[in-house]
Amino acid sequence: MILALLLAASPVVHYAEVVGSIDPGSGGFLIAAIREAQDKGAEALVLRLDTPGGLLSTTRDIVQAELSAKVPIVVWVGPPGARAGSAGVFITMAAHVAAMAPSTNIGAAHPVGLGLSDDKDKKGDEGTMFKKLENDTAAFVKGIAERRARNVEWAEKAVRESESITASKALELHVVDVVAEDLPELLRKIDGRKVDLGGDRRTLRTASAEIRNVPWAVKDKVLHGLANPEVAYLIAMLGVIGVMLELLHPCTIVTGVVGGICLLVAAIAFQMLPVNIGALLLVALGIGFFVAELYVGGHGGFVAAGLVCVVIGSLLLIGPVDKGFYADADFGLGWRIVAPVGAAMAVIAGTLAWKLSASSRQPLRAGGFSLIGEIGEVRDENTVLVAGELWKAASAQPLQPGSRARVLAVHGLTLEVAPEGASMTKASS
Repeated sequence: MILALLLAASPVVHYAEVVGSIDPGSGGFLIAAIREAQDKGAEALVLRLDTPGGLLSTTRDIVQAELSAKVPIVVWVGPPGARAGSAGVFITMAAHVAAMAPSTNIGAAHPVGLGLSDDKDKKGDEGTMFKKLENDTAAFVKGIAERRARNVEWAEKAVRESESITASKALELHVVDVVAEDLPELLRKIDGRKVDLGGDRRTLRTASAEIRNVPWAVKDKVLHGLANPEVAYLIAMLGVIGVMLELLHPCTIVTGVVGGICLLVAAIAFQMLPVNIGALLLVALGIGFFVAELYVGGHGGFVAAGLVCVVIGSLLLIGPVDKGFYADADFGLGWRIVAPVGAAMAVIAGTLAWKLSASSRQPLRAGGFSLIGEIGEVRDENTVLVAGELWKAASAQPLQPGSRARVLAVHGLTLEVAPEGASMTKASS
C-alpha cells in the first residue's frame, strides 16, 4: 500500500520533440502537448527543439499557449548542433525554463521580404509595410522577454539585427537559464527551480521524475511532413508527371487521378511555405514546354528549354524568408533534390515525345485502310468477303466466285482487289 502511494506520488515529466519547421502540424502538436500535460497534472513539459523557423501565425499560437500554460514549460534546444532559428527564438524565450545544449545556437529572427536582402532596398508602401511588420515583431519578442524576465535588449537585436549567439553566450546574456548536454542532465539542473504559473509559484521536482513521451497525432504528423520543402516539391513533381502521362494516354485514368491528387496535396503544402510566385510561374512554363514537346516537338528543343525553366524555377521556388515566415538561409530546395527531379522529368518528356513522334510516322492502320493486304473470298465478280464483311470489289482481272483475292487499295466503300497470286501492282484509276 505504501509502495503504491509512493509510486502514485512520483513526478511525471512529459517529453515532446519538434524537429523541422514551425508550421500548422508542429504547432498543433505542441499546443495539444501543453493541454495534455495540464490535464494530466504533469510536473513539467519538456520540449526538445531544433528548428530553422516557420510561420509567424503558428508561432504566435504556440507562444500564447506557453504564456498561459498552467504547467511548467521547459524548452531545450538540443542535442549539440541543433538550433532555435527565427521562430524558434520566440518559442524558447516564452518557456518558463529555457535551456540549450552546448554547440547550439539561437537567434536571427529578423523578418525579411522575399527577394530583398537589405532594409535599404525597401521603398514606398512596401518599405512602410515591412517597417510595421518589423516593429510589431520586435514588440512581440520584447513582451515575451519581459514576461519571462530575460534579456529584452538582446531579444530586440535578434529581430532588428538578425543577431545569433551560441549556447554559452546565451547563458551569459541571460537569454536562456540552463546549458545541459542531454535530457537527464537538464532534469537534474532544473530540479528545485521555482517557476511562476500566472501568480502561482511552483518548485520543480524533476531529478527523479518519470519521463513519458508525447506521441504525434497522425493529422499533425502529416501536416508537418508536408511542410518540408523537399517533400512538398517531390509530391508536386510526381503530380506533374502523372498528368503528363495521362495527356499522352488519355484512357489510362489511374495516372491522371494520382497526378491530380498529388497536385492538390502539393497546393496545400505550398500554402504553409514561402513560395516565390515568379519561380512557380517559371516552373509552370517549363512544364508547358515539356507538354509542347509531346505534341509539336520531337527534336528535343522544347525539352531543353523546359529543363532550364524547371531547374531555375525549382531552385528559387522556396525562399529562405518571407513576410510572415521565418527561416534560416538554407531553408529551401537545393541541387540534391532539384537536379535528379529535373533530369527525370526531361527524360520522361523526351521519351514520351520520341514515342509519340515514332508512332505518328507509322502507316495508318485504322478504318478501311487497315484492310490493305488482307485476303478475302470472292462471292461474285463485284463482291468480296473481307474480315467478316461484304465489300464492293473492283479488279483489273476477272474474279471467279469462291476464289481468293487480295486487297490492293480502298476507294470509299469499294475495294480494289486482285486474284491471289496475281501481280500486286495497283491498277490505275
